[in-house]
Amino acid sequence: MAAAWSSGAAVAARGIHIMDSSEGRMSAVPWVSLGVDDGADHEAEDAALARARGCDVYVGHGGGVRRMVAWLRAELELLGVPCVATDRRQCGDARALAVARAAMDVALVGVIVVTPVSLANPYAVEEIRVFLERGALVPVFVGIRQRDFVAEDVVERRSNLWETHGGELWKAYDGVEDEWREVVEGLARAEPVVELRLGDLRDRVLDVLQILGARLGRPAVAPAVRAWRAAADAEIPFPWNTGFVGRERELLDVEAMLRGGAPANDKAAGKRPMAQDGSITGTSFLLGVVCISAASGAGKTELVLEFAHRHAHEYKKVLWVHGEARYLRQSYLKLADHLGIAVGDNVLQTTTTERARSLHGIEGVAIEKIKKELTRDIPYLVVIDNLESERDWWDGRAITELLPLGGGRTHVIITTRLPSLQGVRVFELGNLDAPNSMHLMKGARMLRDEDMAVLTDIQEKVCGVSLGLALVGSILSEIAVSPAELREMMRDAPHRVPTWSPKDDATVRDNPGLVQLLDACFTLLRREAPAGLGKVAERLLEASSFLAPVPIPTAMLIHAACAGKTQWNRLTRELRRCFTSPLAPLETGRVEQNALAMLLRLGIARQSTRAGCVSVHGVFRTFGRKIGSGRVARAVVETIVAEQGGGAAQHADDHTWAACLSLFRFEAPDVSVELPPPELARFIRRSAVPLAVRCVTGYSAYGAALELLREATDVVLEAEDLYIGAPRLVNDRKYVAIDPKVYTKLAQARAELLVMRARIMLRAGERGIAEDYCLSAIGLLEVACGDCHPETLVVRAFLEQAVRV
Repeated sequence: MAAAWSSGAAVAARGIHIMDSSEGRMSAVPWVSLGVDDGADHEAEDAALARARGCDVYVGHGGGVRRMVAWLRAELELLGVPCVATDRRQCGDARALAVARAAMDVALVGVIVVTPVSLANPYAVEEIRVFLERGALVPVFVGIRQRDFVAEDVVERRSNLWETHGGELWKAYDGVEDEWREVVEGLARAEPVVELRLGDLRDRVLDVLQILGARLGRPAVAPAVRAWRAAADAEIPFPWNTGFVGRERELLDVEAMLRGGAPANDKAAGKRPMAQDGSITGTSFLLGVVCISAASGAGKTELVLEFAHRHAHEYKKVLWVHGEARYLRQSYLKLADHLGIAVGDNVLQTTTTERARSLHGIEGVAIEKIKKELTRDIPYLVVIDNLESERDWWDGRAITELLPLGGGRTHVIITTRLPSLQGVRVFELGNLDAPNSMHLMKGARMLRDEDMAVLTDIQEKVCGVSLGLALVGSILSEIAVSPAELREMMRDAPHRVPTWSPKDDATVRDNPGLVQLLDACFTLLRREAPAGLGKVAERLLEASSFLAPVPIPTAMLIHAACAGKTQWNRLTRELRRCFTSPLAPLETGRVEQNALAMLLRLGIARQSTRAGCVSVHGVFRTFGRKIGSGRVARAVVETIVAEQGGGAAQHADDHTWAACLSLFRFEAPDVSVELPPPELARFIRRSAVPLAVRCVTGYSAYGAALELLREATDVVLEAEDLYIGAPRLVNDRKYVAIDPKVYTKLAQARAELLVMRARIMLRAGERGIAEDYCLSAIGLLEVACGDCHPETLVVRAFLEQAVRV
């Protein structure tokens, strides 16, 4: 047997790899999924035997592929296929072997993982022979190819692969030659087979599931596999960056920390692996979770994107969570859609017989469901990008409560500007080294020594921020400007010190060179680009700052930028359209489209993997809001309202949240937008209330929904005061005109908010509060609409039938 293992090591050295890493080999306890150990009682033994006798699929392996086998078994169980997976060499006693044999005897299909040393394993040879005789074998070749199994070549040592190792495997097997030759020949002609190579683990696992679904006659398996394959295409928000440079050592460190080890440059831990419980230097960390800490623009997201693209095949899905404070909770709860679980609550169908529950508890159950799914043997890669706080913005829940407990197959990577995160191993990301920094700025261009010195000076001015260095390279590529001229323009550009506040990102607030670089960039666009492209680009950037930090539909962004033009520009555009020949109509938004294309070429905007969407980095968004006039904010809100139910369904709720955060206070003094009362009422009824309903029924996000309804109610109350209060000065003019139609719309909007709040209070068992809300809503509707109005009757019926029973 020792010879077999040495031969396997030699084969691996020649480029054939077993997929398990040190993570799968850390535990000395044999991995056997039968539930029978040496100290098991009779009840556990009987349960394991019953499970074995009811299995449809038997998965046998010889070690070294535990991650893949555990993944396959978990997927089969998720699809409702009884499965037993075991390495019989690791069975502790005769009872465990008997249970495994019972599973082999009743299984309809046998999946045997064949590695370069499988022919030295008597158990593997027996399993292959048993399922070959029954015509139920599905071999999975790992580190070896099917065409290598030719019996005559193996025995007579004629092939390149087997002339060295075939005889050693045969000696280690120490069995009957005829049976051994039968297994080799059977593997050579077996159909269907799956061959696993580097970089295709996920696809091959799905292939096995598809084959098993067809073999077992399970029609539901094939659609599920097709859906998983389709979802994998758009799981990472950005395409692979072909211009990624450097960070190779950092990528290896992140991988080592996820696998349970320490980074190579960790002085405290050296290069020794972490303990099984994640403890190192007296501190306990979650296994499989790593936090990458650095300032904005340092390349945290780029590093994670590179890691995700390189290792996506090792995970069923890459789940991307937006970590910005006001979006984190909803983004995390939406993982339920990707995991195929339901976490919503039936607040709209609450009955009188339902038990009252704590709203915080209902939301906690939804979070626990997601965490439970992430702790299965199915591996996921969860990325929480740009985490802003250790506690949730809505209810103060610790972020670590969202993370799956260590020890599972799922890995979590967090990027943040925070220096540390409690319970999580932090990896501090520094600036790029000098050669790679210079490569980002100059690219493949050949520059003179004096230009190289200028670029070095610019690098120092922007404090080595990778985002700024990449922008320098894009400016030099897309605009006719020399490095020296760019430096001079940076010196002349103003650093907008008076506009910054303590809440702004320190990367732009405390980095004058980076802000001057952005100023110079847009100055060059205004000077070099035709048709006012620079001003339009600034307006696009400003519009993006009022949208959510998720992929933005280009049509929505362009529409908001067009709507943000001044009245004079709108009038000019209409006049040009009137005088344009019908044979050559003026295309709406053409200038905006050209400006967006320029921003994409400069790297200020970035194409998303979602069709028709772009994203803008937080540093650029902050700069865009500071240099903007603020008129675009209202245009963005109006565009979001107009897009309700449109094509941007993937992130529609996120952008609606952005509009609500601009309109309502949420304990923040910097409200950016004020809508006229008619438009406010329309926004409440078309956007805010449906958003709260979707938060609850889709994801049980009661905290955010209640806060939204409360803030919206306060804003509508202030708008109503203009109609029912004494005349007052508004914008230096007396506001005394009372429009009954507008007041009716406001009253209906506030009544709808109160009824929704009453439903939530009824779900929590607060019938007294729910009754007060209903009575207030009925009073509003009776005054504004009348006693017999349909809306009044509906609320009165809800009060009598649901609240007062």
